[in-house]
Amino acid sequence: MSTVSFDGIFVVDLAGLNREEKFRFVQTLWSDSGLSYASFDCSTYISYFRYIKESTEETRHHRRLFDKEILGSFLGLIQILKNTTSQPLSQTIDEVSRQYLNAEEDSIWRSLELCTRLWLTVHVNTPAISVGPISRYELPLEWPKDMSLIDLMESRWRQGAGQGSKATAKVDVRFTAAYLVNICGMNLNWTDSLTDHLRRDPQRRTLTIYRHKICLVNHLRSKSACPIPKGVLSETLDTLNLLFPFGDAATKQLLAGEGELAFYRLGNCGREPNLNLGHYIHWREELDDLAEIFQSPPRTWKQLATDRRNLMEWAAFWVAVMVAFLTLVSIPCNLIQTTYSVKAYHATLAQASSCPR
Repeated sequence: MSTVSFDGIFVVDLAGLNREEKFRFVQTLWSDSGLSYASFDCSTYISYFRYIKESTEETRHHRRLFDKEILGSFLGLIQILKNTTSQPLSQTIDEVSRQYLNAEEDSIWRSLELCTRLWLTVHVNTPAISVGPISRYELPLEWPKDMSLIDLMESRWRQGAGQGSKATAKVDVRFTAAYLVNICGMNLNWTDSLTDHLRRDPQRRTLTIYRHKICLVNHLRSKSACPIPKGVLSETLDTLNLLFPFGDAATKQLLAGEGELAFYRLGNCGREPNLNLGHYIHWREELDDLAEIFQSPPRTWKQLATDRRNLMEWAAFWVAVMVAFLTLVSIPCNLIQTTYSVKAYHATLAQASSCPR
């Protein structure tokens, strides 16, 4: 097996590697997840590899703010993060600085946050040291120096945990992203950051979806190291299975149009869709909001024509359409009939007047 070199981190393009090299890279990130070369499917990592390339490509414009030697061995830096998830960030920075004596503290801090984003796909980006643009759909997570990575992750989802559900009963089986897009008129925005999952923009009617389903699977299979709570990982996977059910034709068509078919090919990952909203804790509030949109009355003519949740309303709409159509068709028919009747009347009068008395 050839050695894979990732020097020149400023652009890490994994697409050019062969299958064996890609497997070794993934195995390095999730060494204790039970990955096997025989079952390794490169296509399921397309979006993740693209995310790594785009993230590292951004550093090219800010090279002076990073230490090239540190970034050149970023897999080693991720390993340090794995080994120090329970200690404060300041101690991790000190540990790295003992290995890279010439590196500045902010440069180490910035590199650690970049590697955290690459490993966990969580948008950790402290404003005091951040570089590059931030999308309007992203909510950066600040990492204080006195906080460990585990505490940072737990605090993020402790704040987001719902206290109660407006809808604890099972939702309709048609409660899917395809329905929300095709019938309710929503748009999808795909994110690389787990913290932005299920965020909604009411003005643009946009729903943000976390795209790296394969990362959730690998984190869940890992026996240790991942600082994201297991409950968050499993529940996020359940939300994706709920909104994008495997085997649903409309879902497959939607994902094909979104360029996310690799997402669909992962299937349910051994977890069946859970329609009970009471099951969800960390994403409960977001799902409640989506359920309200799903259950709201139709807003447009398209929704009225295609929404079959209430068959009585749907049937009444089409009856009204047919009545209107027949009425419109009958108007010219009646005009034609009237015209011919008038002509016949005049013809009769003319004939009567021309006859001798």
